[in-house]
This record gives sequence, structure tokens and C-alpha cells, in this order.
Amino acid sequence: MSDQLTPEKIYFKVLNNEVGKKDALKLFESLINKSDNEAIRYSSLEYIGKLSIEDELTFNIIENCLISDESTLVRFEAAKVLIQNFPTREHEPLLWAIQNEKSIYFFKKLLDLFETEEYPQFEEIREKALKKIRTYYNLNSADSKFVLDIDYLDYRKFRSELKNFLQKFELSDEAKQVLIKENTEIGYKGLGRVRAAKKGFILSLSLKGLKEIPSSICKLSKLEFLEISYCKLKKYPDMCPNLLSLKKLILSNNQLDSLPSWVVEIASKNEYVHKYIFEGVKKSEVHILGLLEILTGLTCKKMQGDGKIDSEGAVHYEVNNVGHITKIIYLSTESRIGVFPKELCSLEFLEELILIDQNLHLIPETIGRLKWLKVLNLSFNKINNVPESIKKLNNLESFYLKSNIKKF
Repeated sequence: MSDQLTPEKIYFKVLNNEVGKKDALKLFESLINKSDNEAIRYSSLEYIGKLSIEDELTFNIIENCLISDESTLVRFEAAKVLIQNFPTREHEPLLWAIQNEKSIYFFKKLLDLFETEEYPQFEEIREKALKKIRTYYNLNSADSKFVLDIDYLDYRKFRSELKNFLQKFELSDEAKQVLIKENTEIGYKGLGRVRAAKKGFILSLSLKGLKEIPSSICKLSKLEFLEISYCKLKKYPDMCPNLLSLKKLILSNNQLDSLPSWVVEIASKNEYVHKYIFEGVKKSEVHILGLLEILTGLTCKKMQGDGKIDSEGAVHYEVNNVGHITKIIYLSTESRIGVFPKELCSLEFLEELILIDQNLHLIPETIGRLKWLKVLNLSFNKINNVPESIKKLNNLESFYLKSNIKKF
């Protein structure tokens, strides 16, 4: 009978009063002991947790999975079920697991669990886990957690690509095990993105090739330099007060809809805007140039009277006789800005905006505020729609969208 049952079917029978909880527990135990399928053992533990039986047999089944199962996913699920279902039981199995565990997945998920739910009775377990990663990374708890989060993103990518990789390359069993160990156990890979650290705090950080940025980056209290480039991000983390003291921020070659307020706030700091005030730009508009500097990694250049643009790749701008920005031109493909900042639309006197081949895919609705705009060139981007507000640009003479994905 048990050979034909799945964890889902067993639990469904419990819900329908076809099988008692204790009989179901024995069926789950049998599945765990007999199955080589990681997903079945994981799912069985998950349903054991839902049975909420606080007896010795339940505890022993879970403890055995925590200590001896070969799967990291199963071991963590066992730890979670123990924490949630036996909060007053002795903690020796969890302490033993933390002492002997090396998995990125296990520590990432365990610390996330303690962050999302209140388990004051497990503070010793939490501190032991933090101490383990602090020892590996030689950083304080918050900075170590961030590196662990980055390692976890790499771990996930590795897991998703492993099957295809092994199909392409013939590896010996020994080489395969080394490969898996290097990419699934806590080590020093994540630290490769740390450019400088001092007294356990990350000072300089370079993040490239990621699909997301962990929110734990917002807890890096001593960070001075941050580069996030060549990442396929959907968004940046919101609300990062610790990052407002950054001395240098580079966010080039990404592709987003908008920027969080903390990035705009950094762009308004003296490190970015003082030089533009000195060049005669209105104080109320200098943060726009600071923002473009962050998005390119290069200081913006004021155009001279002849209107010529040199080949150094920076954003070029022009101001009128009272300091209002009237022209912004950026053509470089070395450091694409990757986003059309809605803040650009606050430039009341802007007449010309040229952002060619910048991986832009969205024009902000606020474009309609640029009432004096005459030339708008967004050619060779990935824009698939134009907001209705563009019809408000009564002075627009030239609008270029060559080689975009047109759906308008």
C-alpha cells in the first residue's frame, strides 16, 4: 500500500478521516526510510509537521533526518519542523547539526527563519549559526549574513544549471563531488565580491551578474563604495538608510523601471553635486547630474559653446545663462544607464534629451512635464510602449524611436 502512496495522498486521507494521525506518521516514516527521492522525503517531513504530534516517535523521525539525511533540503526541513513543533524540547540535535553543517542552503534558510518568526527560546541556536558564518567570513553578523545571502544566490544558480553542465562535460565522480562541494558549501566564493574590509566590516563591494540584490545589503553600516553593474535586476532594495553615507555608488549596465529614493538621495550629496554647482548648474537641478553620474560611473561633462562631444563616453549636458539644464546627451555603450530616471522629467527647461542604446524599456509617465522639450531621441533601446502623457509635449519637434520593440 505504501509503495503506491505519496505524502500528499497520505495527508489527504488524514484530512478525510480515512487514516489516523499515528498510522499516517508510520506511513511517512516508511516513505522516508525507503525513498531515494529527495522531494518525497522533504514532503513527508513537511506533512509530519502539519500532523502536530508531539510524541517520541515523531521527534526521533525528524531528528534522524536532521542528523543523517544526505539532502541539505531535507536536513533543513527537519530543523524547521523541530523548531516549529518541539519548541520546548532539548536543543542538542540542532546544536549538533549547526556544528557539523556546512551547507549554504541550510544556514541561509535557518537564519531567515529566525528573522521572519519570533523564537526567543532558540536564541542560542541562532547565535551558534551566526557564529559559524562569522568564523567563515571573518566579518560581523550583519555583513556575514549579507555574504551568505550572496552565496545563496550563486548556490541557486548552480543548482539550476548543474544538470545541463554535467550533460555537456564528462567528469569523474571525484571531480563531480569537488564541484558540488565548492558550490554548495560555505566557503570563500562570496567574499570574492568584497573589495575591501576592515575590522569585520565591508567597506567596498562590487556586485555583478546577479538577478537580485539581497535586502540585507541595507544593513552594511560601514560600506563606502558600492558597484552594482551588469545585473538583470527587477528592482533595488528599498529603504536603505545605512547606505546614505556611501562615498561612491555605481549602478551601470542594469535594466530597471525606476530607482529607489535612497539612490536619489545619495545623488544629492555634496560628493556628487558640488562640482556641478561650481560649473554654474542650478542647485535645484544638480542632483540630476549626480544621478546620471551614478548610473554611468563617470562625471558628467559640460558642453562648450561649439556643442561638440568628445569620445570619452560621459553624459554631456548644456545649461542656459541662468544655470538651467537644457540638453542631456549620452551615447556610450560602455556603461549603459539601464533606466529612464523619472527625475529627469523635473528639468523644466530641458530642450534636448538623447539617450541612445541604453537598455531602456520604459518611458516614465512624467515625461509630459518636459514642456519645452524639442528633441527626444531614444533609438536602439527596448521600449515597447509610449505613455499618453507624451502628447502634452507641445514643443516637441523630433521624436526618434528607431529599432525599439514597437507596440504603439
